[in-house]
Amino acid sequence: MQSEIAFAEAPCVKLIGHFTTYYGESGEGRKSNVALAAARVDGTVLYPEEEFSFNDAVGRRTAANGFKEAYIIVDGEFIEGIGGGVCQVSSTLYNCALLAGLDVTCVRPHSLPVSYVAPSFDAMVSSASDLRFVNTLSSPITLRMSADGKYLRAEIYGVEEVTVRRRSETIETLPYPTEYIDDPTAALGEEKIDSYGKNGIKSEGWLDYFEDGKLVRSVLIRRDVYAPQKQVILRGIKTEPTL
Repeated sequence: MQSEIAFAEAPCVKLIGHFTTYYGESGEGRKSNVALAAARVDGTVLYPEEEFSFNDAVGRRTAANGFKEAYIIVDGEFIEGIGGGVCQVSSTLYNCALLAGLDVTCVRPHSLPVSYVAPSFDAMVSSASDLRFVNTLSSPITLRMSADGKYLRAEIYGVEEVTVRRRSETIETLPYPTEYIDDPTAALGEEKIDSYGKNGIKSEGWLDYFEDGKLVRSVLIRRDVYAPQKQVILRGIKTEPTL
């Protein structure tokens, strides 16, 4: 009697998570930073239980390391700085990692809301803050990132074990303050908006897990507070000379 040897079928490697953000209206310096950071992440392979560090993969955001000046958020304000745009890369990858079912071990929000992802789904990186996640799946995964000048896309390939969907919930709106500044060049009583305000928010980030199309659990992963941006109004104080 001839013996038969049974071989276990190899697991199918496929796209298990993807996320795309838009950056087409960014300046050239910011576009360059996005493309550079994405290229340094692209092709990374993580084995089971291995941890990924965004800062280790991308390197220091300095001119010597190839990064350019663009707007960054510092202490609740947008200012010029080296490496602006890199946080969009980390945020795009962060959302992709969540959708692939990976375990995020380190993430921090910005002080202000950002336009490219929903509240409580951003990932601020700096010399003092990293994005890190662990491959908790049973097989290796490959990180892919591409930037074509308009869209930044993150993809993770591996063996799918669960379907994950993101959910951002705004739980409170924080009204912006208004500051009036006297303008000696404008007529008395005349008002002009110098900078528009933007409300802040308190938000929650949720992950919904599905198996065979059915919701099996929901997990609250973070709560965040994004500061409002004040509105500045110039108020005229110039008076006509009396005769």
